[in-house]
Amino acid sequence: MKNKAFFIIITAVLFLLFACNGKKTQNEIVAKSVQTENENQEQKDEIKPDESEKLKFRIINLYFINPYTNELKTEKRQVFDLKEKTSMIKQVLRSLKLGPVSNLKPSVPENIEFKDVFIYGDRVYIDLHKNSENAFIGGVKGEKLFLEAVVKTVLDISPKYKKVYFLIDGEEIDSVMGHLDCSGYFTSESF
Repeated sequence: MKNKAFFIIITAVLFLLFACNGKKTQNEIVAKSVQTENENQEQKDEIKPDESEKLKFRIINLYFINPYTNELKTEKRQVFDLKEKTSMIKQVLRSLKLGPVSNLKPSVPENIEFKDVFIYGDRVYIDLHKNSENAFIGGVKGEKLFLEAVVKTVLDISPKYKKVYFLIDGEEIDSVMGHLDCSGYFTSESF
């Protein structure tokens, strides 16, 4: 009788262990599913062409610094031709931030971060992160080259854009890095 009771208890304990293990596996599957959903959402948030824009590309001009003359020079880059214009500008600014593929020097310092882009008519607003104010850019000349590169790159995207404004964390600013007046807008003739 004791052996039979002992056998039943052992069987019940083993059953519970396997049943709990099964629930853990289900929880792991649910967690993996949620993680996969989150990863899929992050991928959706990335700038990608929509179905109607599949494999449409265009060549754009990015402005980088010529190391010999310390002036801007264009580098052609192929990007997705996105219909949604703020996404297009964000993609181009991301390409500008990545830097040149040739022997030119980057025009956007590593610690400058583009936060967002807004378009209102012929005006493009480029919102920078707050920490961009403290970026080392190389004085007045470096700040001028940075602003000029961004403005010319953005205005080259479409002829309907005429003015570029700079913001920091959504707020109007007097200067990006303390050297040049940024309280108004810039055009391609500003430099």
